Amino acid sequence: MMETVVIVLLAYLIGAVPSGYLIGRIFYGVDLKKTGSGNIGATNVKRVAGKKLSKITAICDMLKAIIPVLLTRILIWTDILQANESLSLSLVAIAAILGHNYTIFLKFKGGKGVATSAAAFMIVIPIPFLITAVIFFGLKLVTKIVSIRSLVAGATLFLSTL
Repeated sequence: MMETVVIVLLAYLIGAVPSGYLIGRIFYGVDLKKTGSGNIGATNVKRVAGKKLSKITAICDMLKAIIPVLLTRILIWTDILQANESLSLSLVAIAAILGHNYTIFLKFKGGKGVATSAAAFMIVIPIPFLITAVIFFGLKLVTKIVSIRSLVAGATLFLSTL
């Protein structure tokens, strides 16, 4: 049990690394919290600093979930961690997402968690994730508004998981 608590806390801290904020600050010299929408996610990075840095931010945001979730799965499969796999993966994924959304490093103000959540779902529930990804990217033909596509993706993920 204690090992699971430690892994969940580590997942939160990994998720809390404000990659968009750091990328904006280091590579573009801007404070994303004070520019564009004020959000530190990839969409605001794209508005402020361009596509290249936005893609790097999205990848970093995804890695914040992929690393702890995969590490947890490996620890369980190798019997290093004796825990319920579904529960542990879910807790770790949620912790990484909460870390991104409410980062301790920026007074609990982070991103919206879209890329981090997508990456977590990609590892935990791959089939519903693939269905959702097809819908999300297919909607790009209809609307360029990421938030609308994200809302539809959330509903699609819920329904396809059922």
